Amino acid sequence: MAGSTDQISQRLAALDQQIETMGDTFTETYRGYLKQLGQTVRQQIILSCYRICTENYPKRFLALSLSQRQKLQEDLQSLARQTEIDLSDVLYPIEQTKIDPEPEDLPDELEALLAGTEPELPDEPTLTPLEALTIWQEQIERSIFKTLKSASSNANRLLQEAEILPKRIPQAVLDAAAKESSDSGASNLLNVLVSASERSSDSESPPPALTALMHIVAVNLRLSEIEFNDPAVSTWRGKLRELKQQFQTLARDYQKKRREQSIAEAQLAWKSTWTKDEA
Repeated sequence: MAGSTDQISQRLAALDQQIETMGDTFTETYRGYLKQLGQTVRQQIILSCYRICTENYPKRFLALSLSQRQKLQEDLQSLARQTEIDLSDVLYPIEQTKIDPEPEDLPDELEALLAGTEPELPDEPTLTPLEALTIWQEQIERSIFKTLKSASSNANRLLQEAEILPKRIPQAVLDAAAKESSDSGASNLLNVLVSASERSSDSESPPPALTALMHIVAVNLRLSEIEFNDPAVSTWRGKLRELKQQFQTLARDYQKKRREQSIAEAQLAWKSTWTKDEA
């Protein structure tokens, strides 16, 4: 049995090494993906705002003075450049991975990995290569989503400040509409009708009998649209998808060996304390 546990330990060590090597491949692939994604998003921010100003709200854009137009364009270019930088900064070394404090941030893959194990609550848990790579991927993807959402919000804020978009539409309304809308009619644009009613300053007055509908077109950068419409980004995503499939195969093998190790160690522990009943 001791030989069996030694063999299992050796196999687990070999799997750890394979996972660490795969982590290096993931890092380089994400670096290429994020570089291409950043370039594409930079272009999409400008293109989306161009369409809003020239196709959806041309009269409002024409009402701006020359200096106002230039300022808006400069601010949008600055936002686009910063977003490209922010996307490249999403990548960080796998060895710096830590578990987020929020329980809902725990990746599904890691929950499956830890299912049925004894709970451990150290202050700074030491992650196995499998756990670190699983969490790292989840955090990278979540950061990409947050960066695109932030860029969309900032672009819409600049358009509101320039009075291209109505100022009285709260960001929360745009966020809610973006979640519900699946067909914007144009790439990375939110195209939606929202209710807009004028209320009296008297809090006890009844709501207005008529509610107007406003047609709003705003920036809504979506990763799925960007990857679908840009062949270069799609190619990089395909490489990441293939890597993840390979990683999942390794993860299953790792989990199987961990279970075998637990069983073998438990059997040894049982035998070490068992005494024969001589009666």
